[in-house]
Amino acid sequence: MLALDWNVIWTFVNILVLFAFLKKFLFKPVTEMMEKRTQAVEASLQEAEDTKSEAAKLKDEYETKLSRAEDEAVQIMNEAKEKAASEYNKQLKEAREEAARLMQEAGRTIELEKEKSIQNAQSEIAGIAMLAASKIIGRNMDNDINKQLLGDFVKEVGAAK
Repeated sequence: MLALDWNVIWTFVNILVLFAFLKKFLFKPVTEMMEKRTQAVEASLQEAEDTKSEAAKLKDEYETKLSRAEDEAVQIMNEAKEKAASEYNKQLKEAREEAARLMQEAGRTIELEKEKSIQNAQSEIAGIAMLAASKIIGRNMDNDINKQLLGDFVKEVGAAK
């Protein structure tokens, strides 16, 4: 027959009580702590992923802004070069026009001085010729005849050139 031993029953009851006690005071808190820790790690991973995606987005924005800034700098430099070339050409044109004007004025001045010198030379030559003629002829003619002879002489000398 089967004999029941009270030690086996008490051992079995003790094991059940110990299991219930451990389940309530050890397994349940440890399980809750493990779940909280798992949730915290998952939240931390999610936050890191969000931060990473936000950083990538900011990086793209900065690269776009940097690209625009570079394009803008190139455009500003090109505009500055064009302005400089335009100003250079303008000043060069003005300088050439001024030089041409000065050359024309110098040419006119030279021409006037030349004519003045010719007139002075003609007057001196006419005076010398009149003096020589009056010595040769031996008499002095009146002013009207002197002027007429001088004019004829100047015309002949001018035609001979």
